[in-house]
Order: sequence, then structure tokens, then C-alpha cells
Amino acid sequence: MLIELQGIHKTYDNGQPLHVLKGIDLSIDKGEFVSIMGASGSGKSTLLNILGILDNYDEGEYHIDGKLIKNLSEKEAAHYRNQMIGFVFQSFNLINFKTAIENVELPLFYQGVSRKERHDLAMHYLERFGLADWASHYPNEMSGGQKQRVAIAP
Repeated sequence: MLIELQGIHKTYDNGQPLHVLKGIDLSIDKGEFVSIMGASGSGKSTLLNILGILDNYDEGEYHIDGKLIKNLSEKEAAHYRNQMIGFVFQSFNLINFKTAIENVELPLFYQGVSRKERHDLAMHYLERFGLADWASHYPNEMSGGQKQRVAIAP
């Protein structure tokens, strides 16, 4: 399993305890697509924050590629987020003053990819998503679908 959660619990205590996640079990294999659905307030965002190593859980075990994800240093958490986890936000979170290719290059920069390789990889991704002709365009010049493809390209 690439991602495995067993008995995950999460409680928020802002004066009064709120038990949000109650024994969540989840397994995701490499290459598998998963949707998380539920009513407002059911814990979807909390679960996604835990999966994205943006929040901790109280009980249970969370493994990514066999590694226990619990009480990691910020450097270790950043490494796993960078190498193992991808986010697609509803608002796309593109940088408005950067072109499509620059937005795709940015995560590669943080991975330490050289400038030329970063540019070549970003162009490859844009081509795969049918956006090569939009490489020099800014987000405000693109449709919602184009922005979404730029956001998931890297």
C-alpha cells in the first residue's frame, strides 16, 4: 500500500472537545484515484489535512510507503509532501504574476531540479495536458479548466 490509515482519530478541543474522526481506516495503492465525499462538517478537510501531513492525528497509524507518519520534523514532513503528495485545490492556487510554465516550474525548483531540466520538464507536462500553446500565458488569460490542468501538471 502506498497510503495506509488504521484507526485514525482526531479531536479538536476549543473549550469543548469535538471528536471529528472516529477510527478511520483507508488504503490507497499507487496509481489509484480516490474521492472523499461527505456532508458538511463530516471531517473531510480534517482527513485531507492529515493525509497531506498538514495536521497531526491523535490515535491510530498513518503510513506512506511503509513509513510511519507521526510527529515528523517540519523538514521531514516537507520532504514527504514534496515527494509523495500532490494537492489540487479548488481555487487552483496559481501565482497570478507567473506564466503557466513558470507556475509548473515552481515545484520543480523546490525539488532542486536544474533550470534547464525544470523548463524541459514543465514544457513536457504542459504538452501532455494540451497546454503547450498556453505556456507564456498568465492565469487570468486562461479558462478554469486550463488553470486546473496547469495546477496539476507538476
